[in-house]
Amino acid sequence: MMWLRKIGKELARWKCKLRSAPWLLMGGSRRRDYDRVRQQRVKVTQGAQAVADEVMILVIFPSAGLLGSTLSALAHFARNGIACVVVSNAPLREEDRETLRQRCFLVIERPNIGYDAGGYREGILTLLDRGIRPRALYVMNDSLWFPLRRDCDALERCRQAKEDIFGFHLNVTTFLGMRRDYVQSYFLRFSQRLVASDAFEKYWRDLPLIDNKHLAVRRYERGLSRHFVRRGFTIGALVHWQEAIDRLFAITDADKLTRIIAYQCRLNAKDAAYMQPMLEWGCSPFLIRDGLAGRIRRKRIFASFPMMHPEFVLELGFPTLKRKLDIQYRELARLGLDKDFEPAVRAEMHL
Repeated sequence: MMWLRKIGKELARWKCKLRSAPWLLMGGSRRRDYDRVRQQRVKVTQGAQAVADEVMILVIFPSAGLLGSTLSALAHFARNGIACVVVSNAPLREEDRETLRQRCFLVIERPNIGYDAGGYREGILTLLDRGIRPRALYVMNDSLWFPLRRDCDALERCRQAKEDIFGFHLNVTTFLGMRRDYVQSYFLRFSQRLVASDAFEKYWRDLPLIDNKHLAVRRYERGLSRHFVRRGFTIGALVHWQEAIDRLFAITDADKLTRIIAYQCRLNAKDAAYMQPMLEWGCSPFLIRDGLAGRIRRKRIFASFPMMHPEFVLELGFPTLKRKLDIQYRELARLGLDKDFEPAVRAEMHL
């Protein structure tokens, strides 16, 4: 049955590619159409917060109203001296707009065109159009919970980093046998050198607005980092995928490794096809891990570090968790790993 699954996956991959192909041509015209009416369709509200040397652009989609975790994040940025521009890809309720206005430098409402990259672009161009080029510019979307804890030091660690683009997770893909790193785009910090460059402004002004998820992930999630690397800028992150895999192979606690493998089998059917039979045969977790070492190191198994067992993810110092992953939250609660999380984050996890 393994070969049937592989054929099905390959057919689905090509189906996504065919659906995304028209957007290779449409993205530029979509951007030009958007920019022609941008002033009429985008609403900018001046906030009570003063601008600062460091600015965060937070993109949200509050379809059911403003979340408590969003307010918790804004308070965290303010405590760290970071001014915030909130870009909403959905119209705001009047009371939510006022709540944000009191806590932000700017509140921007725009049509949901171009997904998160379109929201980042709107916030960045609004700053550039006002002559604001901060010493450090952060972008983040609301697909994650951050911070998990009030005493989180991730922003300070990002400040200390010397790379021009720095984030939470440095991932890797391979092309023609060559490894290509990229920083996952749900959280990025741009350096002063990059923000001040002509290349930075040109990238965002010329950015195609793509409403196809498959192509948007490849163009912006992976392409953004690589675009600037080709122009001489540097990238880094708090956790590199290779570091995560090296730590996985350094585990000597059999119970912990069993938990990680069993969780991965529940999380990912493809991974389970390799590991579940070995568990049922009574193989030790070390035999399973080491026997599948080649597939793991080639990212055929355990391909997405942020989705792995929460105990393992948190131990590596990863400061955030992705939303909409109920299996991870149930495991967090079962092990009592969420007891010191921000109250708003815990409340949303346990909905």
